[in-house]
Formats: sequence, structure tokens, C-alpha cells
Amino acid sequence: MMTVSDTVTTALSFTVPPADGSKPTAWVESDPVTGERKRNYDFEQHEVQVENVRGREDSFSLDKNGFAFHYAPAKHKVFRDDSEVEKEYYPEVIEHIKKFTGASRVVIFDHSTSQPLLPF
Repeated sequence: MMTVSDTVTTALSFTVPPADGSKPTAWVESDPVTGERKRNYDFEQHEVQVENVRGREDSFSLDKNGFAFHYAPAKHKVFRDDSEVEKEYYPEVIEHIKKFTGASRVVIFDHSTSQPLLPF
């Protein structure tokens, strides 16, 4: 039988702000050779402890922790086509977040095919 550890150590990438104090910016167009997007910031890896909170999800809140767990099965199930995700999934997520938080406006950002959105 497999058991789940309470914590695990892993490396996460954190943004390093531009040295000149300017706002971090990434350009839309990718370099035609490398495929990378031009940006004025970098990333650093830091080892962190990640805690398993299964069974304690209700003890986290936006006000206290800056995040919260909420189960809402998505109607949209296939996350392979960006236009379908934007057309079908975005409105679903926006309405769920409005209902859950009481927000009057929700902005979805940082969606890309290399990092697909997952239902939450």
C-alpha cells in the first residue's frame, strides 16, 4: 500500500525582478530561432518544503492564506485547443470565481499551450 508523505522538498522557480527596477515584462513574439520569448527578468530555483494538506483543505482561506481550495467540476474536459479553452472554459472559471469570491470582475491571464490550465 502506498502512503503519502506529509512534506516533500522540491525546487520551484521564482521570478527575479529586473535589476534596473523596471516592471517585469515579457514580449508576445517568440525568437524565431530559439522559440523563447524576450523578457527583462530572470528566474531562480529555490528548494522549498511542500506540505500535503489533504483532508485539511477547509482550513485555508483567501483572507488568511492568499489561496483557497474549492471543488467545482468543469464542464470543459479537453485542454488541447487554446481557442476552445478560451471560449468554453474561461467563462466557466470566471463565473465560478465570481460566485465563490463575490468579485464583480475576474481577469484570466498567463494562459499558454506550454502550461495548460487545469480544472479546479
